[in-house]
Amino acid sequence: SIKKLIKAKGLTIEEVATRMGITGPALSQTINGNPTIDMLERISIALEVDIRSLFEGTGNGLYGLVQYKGSTYKVDSQESLKRLIALIEAK
Repeated sequence: SIKKLIKAKGLTIEEVATRMGITGPALSQTINGNPTIDMLERISIALEVDIRSLFEGTGNGLYGLVQYKGSTYKVDSQESLKRLIALIEAK
């Protein structure tokens, strides 16, 4: 997860946000919400890591990003994949 990676790097959310040119609260909202691919790329650059490392450590082997109708969804379990499929089917 992004927060764990930030901590492992010895940084704070505010420090990463400064590197990105945004505020700490904006970065927190992004991390806790539904970050876009662009924002995830900016976070990975600020942390000096490959974007894939933002998703490592989920422990279940399933992770990825799905873009659908202008939104980006993180899939990190069978349940989150099922919820996304249900959302798509409902639209």
